[in-house]
Amino acid sequence: MGNGIEDRASIPSTLKQELTEEVMEAVSLVDGLAQEATAALFDTYGLKVEQDGPGGAKGLQSAALVSIIGFSSTAISGSLILALPHAVAERTLPVPGASVSDWSGELANQLLGRLKNQLLKYQVVINMSLPVVLSGDGLKLLATRHQITRYYSFSSEFGKVFIRLDMEMSASLELVEQDESLRGAGAIDEGELLLF
Repeated sequence: MGNGIEDRASIPSTLKQELTEEVMEAVSLVDGLAQEATAALFDTYGLKVEQDGPGGAKGLQSAALVSIIGFSSTAISGSLILALPHAVAERTLPVPGASVSDWSGELANQLLGRLKNQLLKYQVVINMSLPVVLSGDGLKLLATRHQITRYYSFSSEFGKVFIRLDMEMSASLELVEQDESLRGAGAIDEGELLLF
């Protein structure tokens, strides 16, 4: 499932020995969930994206719109970065003429929301921050200081979509899917409007 980058390649060598087998399995599971959530999100807005191999920092830096959103819980915390060209944002924009930078932030929010809903199946509840959007030419992202960094690259007819997922995971984290009847409430359906 985990095609983000080879399992331990994006993990600093000083931390590799500290990661348990359970954590490495959790990373692989999160890889699959993130990839599925990305494809489903863009499909919702009529854009087919296909994973085309591991992404990388250069891919993130080549995008015109970069959205960053943080998340936290006792088991897992970090940030999700969504980088895409204006053409992808414009193609998926639900309201013609709306701000593509605001929409880019909303896409990052919805992507992390989908990942959050999937993690609820494993009794992991994450809190999400508000997205921040950067726009410009030649944006450079600093090297990560997180325990685990994963890159994903997707292609579409309107350009490439890049994801970077930086995570810290509890050493005791073990993701075991819960029986449907044992799951707690908390997830809303993707695409559902929530007013607050």
